[in-house]
Amino acid sequence: MAVDDMDLGFLGALCEADGVSGREDAVNAILRARLADSADSVRVDAVKNIHFVRKGGGSGPKVMLAAHTDEIGFLVFNIDEDGFISLAPLGGWTAENMIGHAVRIHTRKGGVLPGVVQRRAAWLPEHQNRAIRLDELYIDTGMKKDEVVREISRGDWVSMATPFTPIGGCLLGKAFDDRVGVFVMAEAFRRFRNERIEVHAVGTSQEEVGLRGSTVAAQDVRPDIAIAIDVTGAGDIPEAPARLRIARLGDGVAVKYMDGSVISSPELVEFTRGLAEEAGIDHQMEILLAGGTDTSSMQKWGAGPHAICLSVPNRYGHGPGSVIHSHDAESAIELLTLMLDRLDGFEPPGS
Repeated sequence: MAVDDMDLGFLGALCEADGVSGREDAVNAILRARLADSADSVRVDAVKNIHFVRKGGGSGPKVMLAAHTDEIGFLVFNIDEDGFISLAPLGGWTAENMIGHAVRIHTRKGGVLPGVVQRRAAWLPEHQNRAIRLDELYIDTGMKKDEVVREISRGDWVSMATPFTPIGGCLLGKAFDDRVGVFVMAEAFRRFRNERIEVHAVGTSQEEVGLRGSTVAAQDVRPDIAIAIDVTGAGDIPEAPARLRIARLGDGVAVKYMDGSVISSPELVEFTRGLAEEAGIDHQMEILLAGGTDTSSMQKWGAGPHAICLSVPNRYGHGPGSVIHSHDAESAIELLTLMLDRLDGFEPPGS
């Protein structure tokens, strides 16, 4: 699949939609519009997982796909006497990545207000030559306190404002974790043709705060085979040690052996790797020493499903803007589609 065949408009819409953990509604609406005609049923549960189901003929395995719809962000914590806003993080942030970046504040009144993140009194001697803490960050809205408190209140949510931008053969965006996974899942769900398997494609909520949505969804679905689609670190940046590299942008989809929360089914890894080799799909093998994905929560429910993750390598993850390569997203769609078309032929030992 060439880059011209990828619907960058759809991917861009997913990335530019704002949906921090617990506020995934806008992403769900985009997904529903894209996939409703490809599904036998669609529903949203109480934690905002969106489920798309193709029932199939019932002779093959029940497959759950999971790609999380939430992105990391913040909640408005407190407003000081000068109108500056302190933050409560949603998901894992590194404070120094945030300085000077634009944000959008989503208010309970339905408004969206711009702001910029800064650090408190960075010029003071006691603040120099040490790591920045998250509790030192604040948002400057450019408004006086009476204006701020009239529009903004504790619990309003904050998303990044980095635009979706093609750069070279790559793409820059604020929420590739995990909107590119959502994109891959949606496109493969639309394209696969295997009528022997039952497929539940779930846009999972609240992954960034503890795999919460996928835990709920997996208890409901209880799949035989579970496939997460997410991002992984790349490590192909200046001065990063080659011995610690996880993946490289442009070398294809990453098939996960393990991460800090899961060991993928060795049999399903080998099956997936064999499909990629047979079809000539560019791929690389992922070992992530820390972190986790929805793979972990899905693996723990049902009768012990065979679980795996397909990952799109990215640079600068868990920051205001990350970079992916379009070829890696393309190869992920190709491999996931092929897996779905061939999974009824997966016969692990003891089956």
